[in-house]
Amino acid sequence: MAVNLFFIPHQDDEALTFGAAIRNHLNVGDECHIILYTDGSSSNVVRQLNGETKSSMHRKTLNPEREGYAPLSRDDLVRCRNDEFLRSCLALGVPADHVHFVQQLQDGTSTVEDCEELIRAFTDQYHGARVKTFTDLGNNHKDHANMGAAARKLYQQERIADLRLYVEPYNLRQAKKAGSGIQILKEKPESDRDKVVAALQEYKKWNPALEQFAIGYHSVRKEIDAVIARPVSYYHKPY
Repeated sequence: MAVNLFFIPHQDDEALTFGAAIRNHLNVGDECHIILYTDGSSSNVVRQLNGETKSSMHRKTLNPEREGYAPLSRDDLVRCRNDEFLRSCLALGVPADHVHFVQQLQDGTSTVEDCEELIRAFTDQYHGARVKTFTDLGNNHKDHANMGAAARKLYQQERIADLRLYVEPYNLRQAKKAGSGIQILKEKPESDRDKVVAALQEYKKWNPALEQFAIGYHSVRKEIDAVIARPVSYYHKPY
């Protein structure tokens, strides 16, 4: 049994980009730890939910009072996003005690040095673990790219023995262009495709009475629908 550390910047990234990979590792008996390292507080979805801008999901301006909920603070947003994240991980089949809410960093404020420190903390705890995180190629969010740059640096220093760098489906073209000559590999769910889909469906749930606000779906609706239709994880080896 191998131990795999998945470093996830934002709630929904684990299912959108890593879902097929996580499920395949679980299917062969591997241990998977899902590490959420930012709070996700910068999302402007809170403005949609509070009726300040039009809802991308409902295609109308929401009225919280009429919908039966109080306007959300940024703390409420983080709490509800974390709930989506946990439900998604459980739907994938990850045990609750392997889901780590580190969240040392505010969304959008990470540095490569912050990410290095976090990787070292977990690889010291899980000696010899495989590391999985985002590539730093292409036009991706800095919280994604910084973790990829940190992981590559630690791999080059031989602090990581086994590293895979994953490419967001929506960043695939740009990553290929930026990494000319790098082979990008594809993982489909070998079985339990339905569990990957179920994880993504957690981000579509709208039930204000249960504080389920489909935050992920409001944020990246088209991307979630695309991966539900075709669950695939893309990755490359260190360069």
